Amino acid sequence: MGWSRPHYASEREPDAVPSRETTSAATTLGVLPRARTVFVMNDELLLHGLVHVLAQADGVRLLGDLRHTADLGDRLRALRPDLLVVDVHRGAALADLVAGLDPVPRIVVVIDGEESPAGTLDLIHAGADAIVDRRSSSAELLSAVARVLDGQTALDAHSANTLIAELRSRERAVEADYAGILTRREKEVLALLTEGLDNRAIATDLFISEATVKFHLHNIMDKFGVHKRAALVSAALRGRI
Repeated sequence: MGWSRPHYASEREPDAVPSRETTSAATTLGVLPRARTVFVMNDELLLHGLVHVLAQADGVRLLGDLRHTADLGDRLRALRPDLLVVDVHRGAALADLVAGLDPVPRIVVVIDGEESPAGTLDLIHAGADAIVDRRSSSAELLSAVARVLDGQTALDAHSANTLIAELRSRERAVEADYAGILTRREKEVLALLTEGLDNRAIATDLFISEATVKFHLHNIMDKFGVHKRAALVSAALRGRI
């Protein structure tokens, strides 16, 4: 990202505090009110680089940088930031961090999606307004912060890829769970059904009665919430079952 050591903004400059509810419709940091900003991260190099980049933007006023300590919540409540830039990696940790903050600041989470599972979807559920991977460019960081201060949400390119991978992984896990709820015989019936066999042919192939085939098909459709053979076959062929 090319981040270097920080140049902290002066804290003597007058406040023009944007609330979460009322924010300028501007889309660049240069014309936004100066957001009271707190950084929370233990990685010194990452912290210095982020502060260096954001301190050059007119829309951010640095209040301070904190570490993940036991009294972090109390210190944040005392500072009452408008913008929180934090390096948590799990949604639960972020939810705990912002619990009790009033007003709730806008939150930019910096992740390392290359070295650890980012839990991007969990972070979004926990309240992240933007997620930026530490491998991203300074321009992407500034763009994400600008969007957040303008009341929007943002993902940089790396984080968007991470989110897509997470969603696909969860979908595969759900599909595996679905497959696990079928009995061995139900799987056999479903496999033959997707090959185009009718009930009589399935019964003949499995040496069971047509009534038993109907019974298994009824159970399969009930488990997956479909009510027609065509819908069941379509779902199975698309890999949804």
